[in-house]
Amino acid sequence: MNIIVCFRQDIRVSPVQAYSHSYVKELKKLGHKVETIGEGHDFNDLYQYILLSSRPYDLVLEIDNGRNINGSLSLQVPNLQREKLTQFQTAVIFIDSHGHPDLHKDLAPKYDHVFFAVWDKRDLFKDHKSAHWCPNITDFEWFGREKFQEELVFDFGFFGSKKGLIRAEPLLRIGERREWRVDVREVVKPRRHRWPETGRVMSRCHVLYNRGQKHDGPNQRVLESMACGRPLLNDLDSRSGMDRLFQNGIHYLGYDPNNEFDLEEKMKFLLHNPVVALDMAERAYQEVLTKHTAKNRVQQILEVVCK
Repeated sequence: MNIIVCFRQDIRVSPVQAYSHSYVKELKKLGHKVETIGEGHDFNDLYQYILLSSRPYDLVLEIDNGRNINGSLSLQVPNLQREKLTQFQTAVIFIDSHGHPDLHKDLAPKYDHVFFAVWDKRDLFKDHKSAHWCPNITDFEWFGREKFQEELVFDFGFFGSKKGLIRAEPLLRIGERREWRVDVREVVKPRRHRWPETGRVMSRCHVLYNRGQKHDGPNQRVLESMACGRPLLNDLDSRSGMDRLFQNGIHYLGYDPNNEFDLEEKMKFLLHNPVVALDMAERAYQEVLTKHTAKNRVQQILEVVCK
């Protein structure tokens, strides 16, 4: 197939790697001809590219990957003239529907196929003729445990965006009280090269912690932690899709986000039972490796598009 993949990419001397690139990489591995278009690419405008290109395209896949430095989104299919959409199929991967629910609901009818990452927001797309849950992924090139030979220097760790670090305040309080070593921080500033540094610092922790926001689970931090081969403490949330992909006590250890004592007990359990913790981490690693990479999601998307 001839495929256009649209997404914004940041440039810091070289392109800043993100999961959009993982999708492109897997499409190319399958033998498809892929052109990338959007802010930061050689062509940043899909409409202009279609006018100039003589090659027929089978699919335009847009990937929601956040706002640029000016706060603008870069989705382009909704701006195309309707007659241009008959030349190929269109699909979108919505990642942050918990953050932009109304926008994603309004944009969804502009695409032939919608793939959404947040299970809790599935009702936004209930009237779409081709809407599919497409959970978050990770990339073992950047997070696989074999990539890192790091000394374990922290008992617990949580890494995310600066604004999201507030989610780890209970972890920090417990760590200070117990005198456990805790690493909580933004590894690299936005729009800079985060990989492989994020995986490296995660691998320095005995146990990784996560707490979702707006019922977005399983978020990307879950998959990254499991790919690093570290035991994961994750908040229990019946509205998220976590229990549809992973089992509490089998792939991760769940804690009550409204009960700090419960979190402390789970932290203590993982530290004091390293064999159990590592067995759990191994099961999670294998589950992610076989089911939750860009390759898996590309196969899902192509199965839908090629029906």
